Amino acid sequence: MEGNHSGSAGSTQPSGSGERTDGHIYEVAVCGLLQTFKPLIIPCYVLVLVVGVFGNYLLLYVICRTRKMHNVTNFFIGNLAFSDMLMCVTCVPFSLAYAFNPRGWVFGRSMCYVVFLIQPVTVYVSVFTLTAIAVDRYYATVHPLKKRTTVSTCVSVLIGIWLLSCGLVAPAVTHTYHVEFKDEGFTICEEFWLGQEKERRVYAYSTLLVTYVLPLSAVFVSYLCITVKLKKCVAPGNRTQDQAGIHQARKRKIFRLVALLVSAFAVCWLPIHVFNVLRDIDINLINKHYFLLIQLLCHLCAMSSSCCNPFLYAWLHDRFGAELRKYSRHHDGDGLPASHYPGVCCQLHQGNGAFRQSPGVLCKLFRDIT
Repeated sequence: MEGNHSGSAGSTQPSGSGERTDGHIYEVAVCGLLQTFKPLIIPCYVLVLVVGVFGNYLLLYVICRTRKMHNVTNFFIGNLAFSDMLMCVTCVPFSLAYAFNPRGWVFGRSMCYVVFLIQPVTVYVSVFTLTAIAVDRYYATVHPLKKRTTVSTCVSVLIGIWLLSCGLVAPAVTHTYHVEFKDEGFTICEEFWLGQEKERRVYAYSTLLVTYVLPLSAVFVSYLCITVKLKKCVAPGNRTQDQAGIHQARKRKIFRLVALLVSAFAVCWLPIHVFNVLRDIDINLINKHYFLLIQLLCHLCAMSSSCCNPFLYAWLHDRFGAELRKYSRHHDGDGLPASHYPGVCCQLHQGNGAFRQSPGVLCKLFRDIT
């Protein structure tokens, strides 16, 4: 539901300026085609909700319970996990209920404004945190000898992200209305810019630029520089063929991870932004018979980003995986000391002569990125 024309994930009800919305869209989509796909759409949303909440909860659990993981990078990842989890809880069930309930918005006036505020804020926080992680990794890898981001600076950045997100949502919230059509037994909770079409377009395209184009550019450039840096990085000392193979395999893994990070960010959010732009240009560009179905699918794709992040930032991360396995075995009564799970890079650094002679920078690069 978050946003409508100017929101980042799009409303699950066709809305916006009243004079442009075809009233028949509701009847045709909800009562016809949308109901046909309901058995498919609802399980997909439920899957996103379960995986998103459970996966991000595990991320937070590992970070909070593991003292040695209390660092700047993991604080950013923890903030990302929290916002993604909150996004799942607020975006998925309310949007789904609003789309399929013939009575429209049934959660009351207060919840209309609360949910409408929380939904886009969590989306923006997730996007900006992804950007902050990319920039932090850039400085840690490309400029490893420069002073690292301190915890106090990290906290300031996170506070700034939340405040910026709330500020970006403020114009949309001020144009949000809870309207009851008692005779029709229907209630809407929507964003309307009556008589302010120019202002609405400026706001819509500004949020698109700030929450997608600029973050995607920053993430792409940061990880591109990281990939180039790692490709040029060569560990000093004489290495055996096996050690060289391990080193190259490690680089390939990093490259795949970086490619997945950028691709997931771009692909998950692209459909809803394209949908919103087309709707802004001319709502008739989208076939009214498929309007809600397309909107829900785009929204589902955007929400799936909350499921991707735990896998990309944790399950493919050596230290997160090791800590999670340790806690899992501990609960099974077979806990092992943390020293039993050193990172792969540090195993190489400690166990092979060629890597023991390195100054530690290469190991640090690998450890920080993966």
